Amino acid sequence: MAWISLKTQNLPLLATVIAAQLLIAHYLSQSGFDWALFERFSADSAVMAVVILMAALLSNVLPASLKHQLVYLRRKNALPGHRFMQLAAHDQRIDLLAFQQKIMPFMVLNATEDQQNRVWYQHIYQPLQNAPLVKDAHKAFLLWRDSMVVSLFTGLLLVISMLCMPLVEQFFKPYSVTVSFCFALACGIAANNCGKRMVTNAVVTWLMQPRSNQK
Repeated sequence: MAWISLKTQNLPLLATVIAAQLLIAHYLSQSGFDWALFERFSADSAVMAVVILMAALLSNVLPASLKHQLVYLRRKNALPGHRFMQLAAHDQRIDLLAFQQKIMPFMVLNATEDQQNRVWYQHIYQPLQNAPLVKDAHKAFLLWRDSMVVSLFTGLLLVISMLCMPLVEQFFKPYSVTVSFCFALACGIAANNCGKRMVTNAVVTWLMQPRSNQK
């Protein structure tokens, strides 16, 4: 069976997230909302399709590093792998003493953030990236990270469209734009948590591996 990336697997759910916020925004903008509008090609569905395609396109143009900065609100060393020692210390599933003893051959306990991320990625995450506990958390992180970015672009596109194309205001009222930004906030929080969970899930899985299986 052909390999399908996690981002590709997430595309149907990502499209659903965009469509859901546009439907809610449109519903809030119309006094007489009619679901039958979306059973046929109409001006409403055309506007929504254009916004979805543009938001998805802009999301793919944005570098992953910038997406991570937005999720974690950090300019440098944004990913939670840079702080995996601190995250592991607060995870009740992890025996901290056993973890410290097992990690010491790879780095000192007070390693810099750059060193932490390098060790976590090379020795913990990479060998175990297909483990169910790690892969599921990674997939969820990518979904909510991209959903946050797409939601931000959706809101911005609606604002710009309303300012430059009065026709759009027939379908979306100015206040309805807040729906996309609320989605972006919620998705950003979810991505933040899932990214940290992916890091600690990898550590938990790594601790369960025999030492002979580790690089």
